Formats: sequence, structure tokens, C-alpha cells
Amino acid sequence: MAPGNGRPELFDVNVSLGPLPQRPPGAPVDAASLLKLLDAYDISRALVTHTVAKWHDPTDGNERLLQAIAGEPRLSPCWVVMPAATGEVPPETEQVDQLLAAGARAARLCPKTHLLFLEPWVIKPLAQALADKRVPVLLDFDNAHYSEPRHWDFIAWLLEAFPELPVILLRQSHADFRVLFPLLDRAPNLYVETSYLGGHSALIELVARWGAERFIFGTGLPLFEPALPITTLSYGGLSPAERAGIAGGSLQRLLDGCLV
Repeated sequence: MAPGNGRPELFDVNVSLGPLPQRPPGAPVDAASLLKLLDAYDISRALVTHTVAKWHDPTDGNERLLQAIAGEPRLSPCWVVMPAATGEVPPETEQVDQLLAAGARAARLCPKTHLLFLEPWVIKPLAQALADKRVPVLLDFDNAHYSEPRHWDFIAWLLEAFPELPVILLRQSHADFRVLFPLLDRAPNLYVETSYLGGHSALIELVARWGAERFIFGTGLPLFEPALPITTLSYGGLSPAERAGIAGGSLQRLLDGCLV
């Protein structure tokens, strides 16, 4: 549903669908209820991850996602991927090939949920497979609060070792700006999702320094309230072109950049 208030169409990079151990009131249970929730906030499209893929079994959850959103052009699949050493999932290159063949154009890596040891010798085969196909990877550290730590050494290594790999940090807050700023300077393949970018004039200052193309609209629905990213984008003093880029243009460009 296109917004009627002059705001650009919103393409949400960070949406989940499926069962949750603690379901927020009104959380969607299927594609129809998810679309209804998106309509309530004038969000036109969403990149969707299945909760079963994140919290239980990536292979099963990714398949459930395809079935759940089949025939819904507003909902695009984002597959959960993980290193294949334990045999729980196919080899890394096969995961990426299957992802692309299924129509997905983005992957989600969940280090905290999947208890991943973030060292190059663990992650490198998967990162290489994603980078070879230019598949954007969403880094989901499952951060609910700005005080929770991030693995900045790993993030810096990933960005430097795979400059052709687009990396999107989810739930990035203002609390880490003293680390984030030098990373944005040195790594043009780093992108920041906006669901937790609070702070006075934070987004407009970031855009003034690095350009709107480095920032991607996301909400974290249904686990998080979307008012902050929507309000910041709509009323934060950005130009129409900047708003359009953050709202969905930058994300669409990354998705279109996959080598299929």
C-alpha cells in the first residue's frame, strides 16, 4: 500500500514472521496478518525472515518462509544462513545457490542465536560464498538494548576481508558511534539499518557525512515498535531524495546487485 502523505514507499529490511516464544500482542501469524500490520504503518514492502529459521532450524524455516509468502509480491524472502561444519545445513556454496534459486536476494547471519564462534576460520567459507554472489548479509546480533556488546573485531575483519560483500548491521544504536564512524569511513560495503538509530539529529548527521545510500530503513517488526524509524525518516530534515534512498532505494539496489 503506497503512502498518501508524500512520504516515499517504505521497504522494511528487518521483519520477522512465524512463531515466537513470547509473542507481542497483534504479532502476525501468517502473510495476510503481516500485510495488515504493514498497512497499519504505511509500509509498502518487507524483507522477511522466518522465526523458525532463526530460532530452530534454518533449512526448515527457510522453506516455511517460501511457503508462507508465496504469491505475495510485497514480501521478499531473506534466508537464514550458517556455517556448515556440523552438517546441520548444506555446504556454504550450496546454501547460497539454493537461496538464489529460491528467489531470495539477501541472507541473515545470527551469531548470538546460533552460538557462532566469530573467528575467520569459522565464518570465512560462508562469507566467501556470499561475497562471490554479492548477496547482502544482515548481521543480527539479537540486540534489544544499546548496552549489549557487539563483536566489532569480527565486523571489521568481515568488511575488510570481503570488500565486495554488502554487510547490513541490524539494530545499530547511537551508543557505538565512536566505533561505527571509523568503520563507515574505512568500509564502503558497510550499511546501517535504522530501527534503533536514536539520538538528536543522528540520522541527518550520518547522512550528511556518508550519504543516504549507506542507511537502510528497518523496523524489527513485530518484536519492536516502528515509530522511531518511521518518524526519524519522515520528520528528520532529510531531503526527498535522501528519504527515498533510505526508505527503499538503497536496499533495492543491493538486492538487484546479486549475481544470479
